Amino acid sequence: MPSVATSEVNLERLKALWEKRSKATDSTDYPIGPGDVIEITAPGVDDLKERTVRVSGNGEVELPLIGIVQASGETESGFRDRLKAALGKYMYDPQVDVFVKEYHSRQVAVVGAVRNPGLVVLTGAGESILDVITQAGGMSPEAADEIVVLPEVKGDRGKLQEIATAIAESKPVAGADAHPAKDSMDHHAANSSSAPAVVDVATVEQDMSNGSAVVIQLKTAMTGARKYVNMPASPGDIIVVPGGGNVMVTGWVYKAGYFQVGSGLSVLGAVGAAGGAMYAADPSQATLIRNDGTGNKVSIPVNLDKIAKGEEPDIPVRANDVIDVPFSDVKILPYVAYNLLTRVPVPGYSF
Repeated sequence: MPSVATSEVNLERLKALWEKRSKATDSTDYPIGPGDVIEITAPGVDDLKERTVRVSGNGEVELPLIGIVQASGETESGFRDRLKAALGKYMYDPQVDVFVKEYHSRQVAVVGAVRNPGLVVLTGAGESILDVITQAGGMSPEAADEIVVLPEVKGDRGKLQEIATAIAESKPVAGADAHPAKDSMDHHAANSSSAPAVVDVATVEQDMSNGSAVVIQLKTAMTGARKYVNMPASPGDIIVVPGGGNVMVTGWVYKAGYFQVGSGLSVLGAVGAAGGAMYAADPSQATLIRNDGTGNKVSIPVNLDKIAKGEEPDIPVRANDVIDVPFSDVKILPYVAYNLLTRVPVPGYSF
């Protein structure tokens, strides 16, 4: 059963996003944006000596003598040229220096199973999704085998922080109307057992994002996964690293129970975490029970003996999977007899 990450819809979205960002710009810098704090110095203009201003929500700044100037979308050099042109009406060859002190518009939210979730500031256009996750401390051991990316959420730093907090706490996002899930991507996000993915991604995707949510698979086989995690991150991105959730191992194992999925955990590894199959078990007849994404349970036969010998591929587990290891009809009677003999005291006789 393929995951959402390998679905045709998701792969098309990933390819389109990668191509868009790879071709967007060769610049090593981001433009100025809403919320950024800029320091402006113009020698000879008293009101513009080391003047600090914040870019408004609509991308403008208001300056003495010059008035309201559009700053959003300009680089430092571009905005400097714009100010020089405006001052040129009043003085000959004005000198202007522009320095962005705080880049609030360059922030990316990283939430979920990372060591330091929160907002990360991009320092250049070349920083990748993987770089951003690294800045957030890297993925924690319970992280799942995939990453969910919500591209370029609309709004300023406050809105990004609000949405990130809502995702982290699995709350509805304020100001957004609920929408039904549109496809398997949304259904996957709404039904994950991980807290970061419980949020209504469909709502954020439709109302606040500049693109469709995409899922990048990590350690399991997926063509092109490396290039996708290395594609440039953009200001306003929300990167969700879901927790792996739990898999339940039942039947004839030594320590049946729930086990954390984590990244890369397979059926054989989960059974091993449960102490392995008991003597009376029949590992060749094990069953993996999984939700097919529509609410139905599907039973997948698993031959643990052949997997252990490398004759069959191991299967990566997902959150809410159940692995059942049955008993062997041939081994169960000897096993019961052995337990009776070893546990029931044999009467002693003295003559």
